[in-house]
Amino acid sequence: MLSPPEKVSLLTRAKEHSFSGVFLAVALFAMAGWVLLLGSLFLKLVLWWFS
Repeated sequence: MLSPPEKVSLLTRAKEHSFSGVFLAVALFAMAGWVLLLGSLFLKLVLWWFS
């Protein structure tokens, strides 16, 4: 006999989703920061090389 599905409260599910959403946002923000930093350094190197 199958047991009835567990009822998880809406608040618990919202907390889990918000935690993963915040983690994803921080990870994307960090990756964008590294891309910006490395891009600006590469641009400075290219401008220095051709000056």
